[in-house]
Amino acid sequence: MSSLLYFHCGRELECDFQSYIEESEKVKTVSNDLQWFDWERYSTRQKQKMTLGDVPGQVKYEGNLESFMQILKLGEYIHVGKGTSFGLGRYEILKDM
Repeated sequence: MSSLLYFHCGRELECDFQSYIEESEKVKTVSNDLQWFDWERYSTRQKQKMTLGDVPGQVKYEGNLESFMQILKLGEYIHVGKGTSFGLGRYEILKDM
């Protein structure tokens, strides 16, 4: 998010990261079945195989997530991390399943 804002809008992200960190410490993980998954693709530009990683699965959190919802919802659209152009970093927020 901060990189997109910087490179496409020429602005720095003004955010109180410390308060997000402090709020996040109050959120608890209830269940987590994430597992690392490696996969390969061939890069025609680099003419070699590339190993990419993904973390499929679900995580359930408990606590007040309201202060994070704007950022989390944005992440559903822009995805997060490296490899987003390959569909990596995609996630979906599910309400009480």
